[in-house]
Amino acid sequence: MVLARLARVAERALLSVELTLPQYRMLSVLTKASPATPSKVAWMLSVKPATVTAVMDGLVAGGYVRREPDPTDRRKVTHVVTEAGRHLLAAANDAIRGHLAGLAAFLDEEQAGQAMAALSLWHEALGRARQAEWAAREGAQRGECR
Repeated sequence: MVLARLARVAERALLSVELTLPQYRMLSVLTKASPATPSKVAWMLSVKPATVTAVMDGLVAGGYVRREPDPTDRRKVTHVVTEAGRHLLAAANDAIRGHLAGLAAFLDEEQAGQAMAALSLWHEALGRARQAEWAAREGAQRGECR
């Protein structure tokens, strides 16, 4: 319930920069893992590749993401965040932080600090878990054992 309410806060914040939550999530992932194939992005976001294509088309049309041939396999395509995409993501992050700061006004200073620290720790843990899962998946595809 709390996470759903926080997601709605993020969605409202993103309206100010004309970005949807799926687009925001995709830009966030691509900024950390760029260049990335559609299958990698789909896996990182736990969505279907068709979903990635649909959302990515909008980001490409807006000039926020660029499609490039995969340097190791010309049959594949990768996605790279453009400078405009980085600026949009920064503006989106600022908007979300602003909305969270508005919520924090209902807490005392210590509680607000604890809430933000907890969010940062969960973000870090989720990122590390996803990286470990990706490394294990890549290793399994190469036939390595862990």
